[in-house]
Amino acid sequence: MAYIESYKDQSWLLPPALEDLIPEDHVCYLVEALVDAQDYNDFDQQYEGAGHPAYHPRILVKLLVMGIMDRVRSSRRLARNARENVVYMYLAEKLAPDFRTISDFRKNHPELIKAVFRHTIRLAKEEGMLDLTHVATDGSKVKANASGKGVLTKEELGVVLRSVDEEMEAWAQQDDLEDREYGEIRGMDQLPDQSRKTVRKAVQHYLRRIKENGPDDMGKIKERLEEAEKEVDQNGLKKVSVTDPSSRFMKNAKGKIELSYNPQMTVERNGFILANEVGQNAADAGHLKPQIQQTEENLGGLPEGMIWSCDAGYYESGNLELMEQRKIDGYIPDNNESKSRQPFDKKNFSYDREKDRWRCPAGKNVVYWGTHYDQQKGKEFRVYKGESCLACLRSRECTRRKAGIRYVKMFPGEEAREAMRAKMKTAGAEAIYKLRQQIVEPVIGDIKENKGFRSFMTRGIRGAKTEWNLICAGVNIQKIWRKMKGSGHFSYQAA
Repeated sequence: MAYIESYKDQSWLLPPALEDLIPEDHVCYLVEALVDAQDYNDFDQQYEGAGHPAYHPRILVKLLVMGIMDRVRSSRRLARNARENVVYMYLAEKLAPDFRTISDFRKNHPELIKAVFRHTIRLAKEEGMLDLTHVATDGSKVKANASGKGVLTKEELGVVLRSVDEEMEAWAQQDDLEDREYGEIRGMDQLPDQSRKTVRKAVQHYLRRIKENGPDDMGKIKERLEEAEKEVDQNGLKKVSVTDPSSRFMKNAKGKIELSYNPQMTVERNGFILANEVGQNAADAGHLKPQIQQTEENLGGLPEGMIWSCDAGYYESGNLELMEQRKIDGYIPDNNESKSRQPFDKKNFSYDREKDRWRCPAGKNVVYWGTHYDQQKGKEFRVYKGESCLACLRSRECTRRKAGIRYVKMFPGEEAREAMRAKMKTAGAEAIYKLRQQIVEPVIGDIKENKGFRSFMTRGIRGAKTEWNLICAGVNIQKIWRKMKGSGHFSYQAA
């Protein structure tokens, strides 16, 4: 059997063009067309005049988007690919930007990345690829680029920050850091024993960095600590990560609690992502309104009567009322439906709007008693009191109060929740809601498994949002490309 002859030592008479080495239906041409179609007027004005020439932003965006589809997110690997990989060399227009340039660009220009994502939606819509008869929203916890070891309470953070301030002052006075490194830290005596160990370890870490890197590192350390302190004060946190103060402790699908973000997405039936966001709150309920607003903005309006499904985490009166206002046919199950099995749960009480009273399962009236304010939820609520509880033989089944009187709270939006609860019990609603899993969950699985996105690389909420926009843009571009290939329509001129 003969081998195929190779031409290792033979030179090309004419060097080939990069396009000749790339298949004509490669996705990189679609990436190029989409990115080239963006508006760069602001950058043109920013970089005109004297000074060292800069890389055109389109080159850096192409590398970042292509990297997402190839599971290459590291700026160092992207820079290497621009020197070694013909696809990336073509997109970089035969330039080789430094990894710091790529990293800084990703960090400093989130709006341009977001514009590319929006452009993918517009292109898919214009090409007739969207099916808006049913959309679904969901979130998934993604680990932040933060160490669980660098987590401090407000009190611990204050002691560490004071210590760093003292060392900065001491450096200015040319004091010897070595003599102070393991000395007693002011404020330590006011902390519990466990906190003292944590603070001492943190202070020693930062002092070693100051000793090794000198004054240049002092400002960065203090800025990071002050950012963490600001996050604690503004959000009332008990603990904060110094490495990424914007991240929050969340429980993931495996039950593990770790510093994470809560990325959200809204997906239509063909798997195109219509809206995306990154949240700091582990609960999903507060994220639906921004998803509806962003979807409406990205599509230029919502079709009337479109079906929108979400899991029980989004069951909240504000969400239900917003869907009703926007004429959205929503499907969201009650997150506490299991409680209705208890005979005297509130879900088994009926409300009479005309008489403004409730009727309990035993047939007794529960009448209006007063209005109160829930500080935790930030809402006023109406309280209703049972009229005949003392004479009722089943009062002990109904309430645990010592007086034996049942009170019912009614928050704003109660009627919307009751209407959705009744709707979700119908056979038609159950069949429609089952489609939610087929619409949004495969996209989340594709991002985590096929694109390897199980943790953020950048730090801070701004960087996380940029990364998520890149991921979602990459998902949409691949879907557009596959549909074009499947139809034999290889027109890569972006709209």
